[in-house]
Amino acid sequence: MRMETAAMKLLLLGATGATGRLFLERATAAGHDVTAYVRDPAKLPPRARLTTVGGDVRDADTLAEAMRGMDALVSTLGIGKAREPGNLIADSTRAIVHATERNSTKRLVIMSAFGVGASLAKANALMRFLYAGGKATFADKAVGEQILTGSGLDWTLAYPVLLTNKPASGRVRATDLADLDRLPGLPRISRADVAGFLLTAAVEGTWSRRTVVLTTGR
Repeated sequence: MRMETAAMKLLLLGATGATGRLFLERATAAGHDVTAYVRDPAKLPPRARLTTVGGDVRDADTLAEAMRGMDALVSTLGIGKAREPGNLIADSTRAIVHATERNSTKRLVIMSAFGVGASLAKANALMRFLYAGGKATFADKAVGEQILTGSGLDWTLAYPVLLTNKPASGRVRATDLADLDRLPGLPRISRADVAGFLLTAAVEGTWSRRTVVLTTGR
């Protein structure tokens, strides 16, 4: 019989984004306490088990304060509709690592994207053509991930393929990047499925210090 998972305290970055909002809904519905660290707390309506804290993701001091007492940090940070990344992921990852090293929180679950770093070699020609438009964003993510993986922390990097806004299918296929063959076609996965994976990885501690590619299974 499956044991019920104890409630956890989770710090969420990127809570006002599309995937972050789905993670927030799923985590609080499951009975976990979520602190959303956001630039503008007014963008998140109040809900049970949610605390909002205003701050800059590049500010390691403020981030460290928000992280106190947390069991895990989950990041769905992205650049949104911005045209240039402005080193957001590199700078925020550096702050995350510094803040985490000053706290008891050790588990970090970070949503990145398929096509970043070594995963680009596992993409087919059509996918690489589509990803070319996001070269600066992917380069920024790659720098941040070098900072993360070079730390001694308990990290998980999630690489979803093309994201959709469809409902959760419950058919997430999670594959270690090192074990992945070249992906055919244009595989997609719903943000809701990705949010569910991120929550499981944070709560159960699965995929520690591994990069996992997320697709939809049959």
